[in-house]
Amino acid sequence: MPALESELDQLRARLARLENSTRPRGRCNMVRAAAYIGLSEETLRQMHKRDEGPPRNRIGSRGWSYSYDDLDRWLAARNVDA
Repeated sequence: MPALESELDQLRARLARLENSTRPRGRCNMVRAAAYIGLSEETLRQMHKRDEGPPRNRIGSRGWSYSYDDLDRWLAARNVDA
């Protein structure tokens, strides 16, 4: 049994490394943010009109920027509440 648990721990660690290496880093625009969290761009716009949705930063006079880290945290919080 201890050998099996050790092997499972190694697989979990490997999976975590793979997830971190393939996950996007940095920031993205609204189109990519919506795709990343599985919503349409219009749904994301409507959520922000209601002061909902993931945190965002203004870029210039018309654009928005989203951090992938913020999107991940928002998704995790949303899944816990569901």
